[in-house]
Amino acid sequence: MTKAFVVERDAVSNNLKIIRAKAESAIVIGVLKGNAYGFGLIEVARLMREQGIHFLAVTEPGDLVKLRDAGFSEENILLLRSTAIPSELETIIDCGGIATIGSYEAAVAANNLAEQTGTVLTVHIEIDTGMGRYGFQPNEINKVISVFRYMKNLHVTGMYTHCCNAFHVGKIGEKSVRRQLDAFMKVVHAVKEAGFDPGLLHAANSPALFKFPFAHLDAVRIGSAYTGRIPVKGNFGLRKTGYGECSLIETRWIEAGTTIGYGSAYKAPHRMRIAVIPLGYSDGFCLEKDHDIYTPATTIRYMLHELKRLLRSPHRYVEINGARCRVLGRVGTLHTVADVTNVECSPGDVVKFEMSPVIAGVMLHKRYI
Repeated sequence: MTKAFVVERDAVSNNLKIIRAKAESAIVIGVLKGNAYGFGLIEVARLMREQGIHFLAVTEPGDLVKLRDAGFSEENILLLRSTAIPSELETIIDCGGIATIGSYEAAVAANNLAEQTGTVLTVHIEIDTGMGRYGFQPNEINKVISVFRYMKNLHVTGMYTHCCNAFHVGKIGEKSVRRQLDAFMKVVHAVKEAGFDPGLLHAANSPALFKFPFAHLDAVRIGSAYTGRIPVKGNFGLRKTGYGECSLIETRWIEAGTTIGYGSAYKAPHRMRIAVIPLGYSDGFCLEKDHDIYTPATTIRYMLHELKRLLRSPHRYVEINGARCRVLGRVGTLHTVADVTNVECSPGDVVKFEMSPVIAGVMLHKRYI
């Protein structure tokens, strides 16, 4: 069996139905960044279309090309990052996409190219209220209004920001979202007072959709929720979907005291039967996002998280013939060992395992069921 990342179409469709119901009257913008979070750009776009979602968003111009080539000719497709690179702007224009304008420089570059090609480019204006990547600063109101007033080859049909702390628990997340929305809406009101239509307004991501209805505005941008892996407490009826699978290649008995893996990290306490699985961190198994910021607060949070893992038994498991089997020793580059002492299994049986969809989408072949 070829190692594969398996995506259950019905689970994704179920999640999309829940998302649409939760969004109520707000338009759902399906975010397909990172190859649809590893689930497959084109396949997920098709599932979205089946569920009546016709507004998509990507981060790379090349994904816009792939969607158009795959027959998504009628869908609105927003490029979720501002760019002043001529070749990228040419791609957006050629594909009939919607460009994000997040700076005066990007606005000038986009307007000039649209004028040179005799087109009017549809754009959304991004306001940076805390994410710090792209977008006009809230105090750059005059620059924002100048896009409406002077960039005649840009047609603004929307404005948006991004709720960067919506996943936080308690009042922390709510206060941050409200603070960001207040900053965003001040810019929106200034645009209206100047006599211009800001168009479609959107701010909510997956956590904000389910936690903060006041952030829905005209549209919501949804990514992680359709995978069932929304980074907040509770699943809201969403079904976690996507798992890896490969074949078991060998089983054998080992005696008490036998060590397993690099560093002899595990020593068998008794005679036991083990399974050797052709799966390792080169496949993305047991690879996790590292801590990327160390402040006093985050460091304490990381420490508490690791302590909870230790108290809950920090073991990793795979599934073989419906049985949960503990991984023994360190995961290797290409191989993993699991305890199958009480499990009926033999070479060729299917092994299922959990892993990050984003990593799986890069490392493994995808199979849809």
